[in-house]
Amino acid sequence: MKADRTYRMARPKLSEESYRAMFENAGVGITRVDLNGVLADVNQKFCEMVGYTREELFGRALSEIAHPDDHGQGAAFRGKLARGAMESATGETRFLHKGGRIIWARRTMSVVHDEAGKPQYVISIVEDITQRKQVEQRQAIEHGVTRLLADAHSIAEAMPRVIQIMGESLGYAYGARWVIDTKERVLRSTESWCVSDLAVDEFRRTSTSRVERPGQPGGLNRQVWATNAPVWIANVAEEPTLRRGEAALQAGLHSAFAFSILVGGEFYGVMEFFGREIRPRDERVLEIAQTVSHQVGQFIARNHAVAALREVNVQLTHKAQELARSNAELEQFAYVASHDLQEPLRMISSYTQLILRRYSDRLDSDAKEFMDFVVDGAMRMKQLIEDLLAYSRVGTHGKEFEPTDCEMVLRKTLANLRAAIDNNGAVITHDPLPTVDADDSQLAQLFQNLIGNAIKFRRAAAPSVHISAKDQGEAWLFGVEDQGIGVDPQYFERIFMVFQRLHNKAEYPGTGIGLAICKKVVDRHGGRIWVESKPERGSKFCFTLPKQREIRS
Repeated sequence: MKADRTYRMARPKLSEESYRAMFENAGVGITRVDLNGVLADVNQKFCEMVGYTREELFGRALSEIAHPDDHGQGAAFRGKLARGAMESATGETRFLHKGGRIIWARRTMSVVHDEAGKPQYVISIVEDITQRKQVEQRQAIEHGVTRLLADAHSIAEAMPRVIQIMGESLGYAYGARWVIDTKERVLRSTESWCVSDLAVDEFRRTSTSRVERPGQPGGLNRQVWATNAPVWIANVAEEPTLRRGEAALQAGLHSAFAFSILVGGEFYGVMEFFGREIRPRDERVLEIAQTVSHQVGQFIARNHAVAALREVNVQLTHKAQELARSNAELEQFAYVASHDLQEPLRMISSYTQLILRRYSDRLDSDAKEFMDFVVDGAMRMKQLIEDLLAYSRVGTHGKEFEPTDCEMVLRKTLANLRAAIDNNGAVITHDPLPTVDADDSQLAQLFQNLIGNAIKFRRAAAPSVHISAKDQGEAWLFGVEDQGIGVDPQYFERIFMVFQRLHNKAEYPGTGIGLAICKKVVDRHGGRIWVESKPERGSKFCFTLPKQREIRS
C-alpha cells in the first residue's frame, strides 16, 4: 500500500441520520473495523461486493474474508496508522466472495481519532476493480504466453514457463502438462510447476509420477481425455472420484481445473491446475485456458513440423550424398571399363581382319560371312563403349562454365555434321542465338546429338531443321524442331534413358545413348529437356539453360 501523509480522514460532525444516509448510499464499499481488525460496520455496497449480509459480517475479523495470500496486509497497515506512522494508506487487495470467487479491490484506509486524539477505529473506502483486473490479467497472460512461445526454441523450454505464467497470474499453486503416449495409450506428466511450499511440492512430485489410463471413471485428466472438454472441480473435498483428492487436501489445495491441448485437431494432452481456495466454476478462467490451449497447440504443431522438416532434410542430404557417391563410382567405373574394354576389342577386330586378308582363299562363303559378323559386332561394341565413355565424361570431365556464343557453337556443330547434311540434302535454319554461361564442348555435343537425330530420323522428303531461342526471363528456352517421323507420346520419358531404342539397328543405326547424353548435359547446366511430338508429324526437342546457375557435377 502507498503511504500518504497529506490526508487525514475523520468522521465529519454530521447528524447520525445524515451520516447513515451518506454511508449507505455511497457508490463504493465502506468498512469500519476496530484496531484488532474486527468489522464494526459495513455499508450495503460492501455487502454486495463480497456476497455477505451485514449481520454475517458484524463482529467478524476482516481477515476471514481476505484472500489467503493477502493475510496480514491489513493488520500491518492498521498498526502503522494507530501508531501515527502514517495517516492513510491506499493499495490493492483481494477479498473472497461468499460464493468463492476472488474480488479485487482498491482500498484507502484512514484512522479515526477521538477528541483526545486517541485512535478509535479504521475506516476504509473500498472500490471494486475486479473487472479491470480481470481484463489486465487476461491480457497479461495472453501477451506473456505469446512472447514466450515466440522466443522459445523447443516445447521443453517453453512449457514450464507457460504453466508458471498461468498459475501465478490466475492464483493457482500447482500446474502441470500431461501428454498422451500413443503407443501405450496413457497420459504422462512432462512438465510441472508449483509455488514455494513443501506440502505443495510433495503433491507435485507425487502427482506427476503417476500414469493416467483411460477407461477409469472420474478423475481430472481422465475426464478431459474422455470428453475433450474442460473439467472444473470447485471443491476437491466434494469430488470422490478424484484419486488425488486426499493428497491435494493435505497439501492445502481445494480446487482444480484442467483443459485439453489439441494439435492439428487431435487430442495431444492436458494442462491441469490446483488452487488453495474453493473456487466455483469461472467461465472467464476457462476462456483464458481455451486461448492458451490454442496458442500452445499451434506452437507444438509448428515445432513438430519444423522437427519433421529437419529430419526430412537430414535424410535428403544423406540420400543426396549417397547418390552423389554412387554416381561418382558409376561414372568412374564406366570410364575405366570403357578404356579397358577397347583394347581387347581392337585385338578382336584387327586379328579378324588379318585372318580375312591372309586366309581369304581358304575360307568358304559362310566363314567369310561369319568373320564379317565378328568385325561388325566389334565395331558396334567399340561405338557403344565410346558412347558410354562420352556419357560418363559429362559428369567427370566437364569444364568450368564461361560466356559461350551459341551461334559460334552451332557453326562448329554444323561443320562436324557437314557430311550428314550434304548426303541427306538437309536444310538447317536458326533464330539469333544468345550468349550463355556454359561448357562450350558439352553445348556442342548437345546441339550435335539433337540435330544429328533430326537428320537421321527423317521421312521421305529432305529433312528440315530449325533451331530457336526465346528469352524467358530467368532462362533461355531452346528448341530443335524437325519434320521427321516423330515420337509416340508413350515414349517421351523412355527416349532419354541410356540404351533405349525405339527402332531396330537396320532402320536407324545408333547405340541409344545420344539423348541420354543430352539430358545429362542439360541437367549439369541446371536446365531441363523434353520433347513435343506426334508420330509422322515431326518433333521439337526443347531445353532450358538458366541465366544464373551453379555447375552440377
